[in-house]
Amino acid sequence: MVSIPRRSFLKAVGIMGTSMSTAGCSRLGSTDSSESLPAGSLKFHNDDTVPHEVSVEVLNVGTSMGERIDGHDTVTGTPDVAVPQRDLTATAILEPGQTGTYESVFESRVLYDIRFTLDDMYPGEDLGRTVFHPNPSSNETTGQILGGNVSDGGELSWQISPTDNLGPSFQ
Repeated sequence: MVSIPRRSFLKAVGIMGTSMSTAGCSRLGSTDSSESLPAGSLKFHNDDTVPHEVSVEVLNVGTSMGERIDGHDTVTGTPDVAVPQRDLTATAILEPGQTGTYESVFESRVLYDIRFTLDDMYPGEDLGRTVFHPNPSSNETTGQILGGNVSDGGELSWQISPTDNLGPSFQ
């Protein structure tokens, strides 16, 4: 498994709307591997038999859940801290069976309004959009990891997985 520290990842993508490609990442072996990733990490995986381009984009950041619009949750409120990932766009080109992981990408205690695309196509609100909070409560001992997955049928889905590793951002 190739696991890139957050600083290296952010340097590679340049944070402000830059895309990146990954190659040579191997699939994580089990759920236990995911749980060892620090909170705020990003994981892409391709279960299909052909290569795919999976992208994630931060549309907005906020402090609370907003109204449900067009079938998806939104965020509202202005964070009282700078959020370097406010304009993050990241793209991974994944071969069949390949996983790319990026540690501690989302490092702020805010809600991120996220949109996924597959091969430059938006699969719709239910499949491609979510609100992600890497550390739902500062009192919690667990955080969350965001994942974008391509099924063996070539469909995109997202998932949010728990992790016991808060990493440096949420300790």
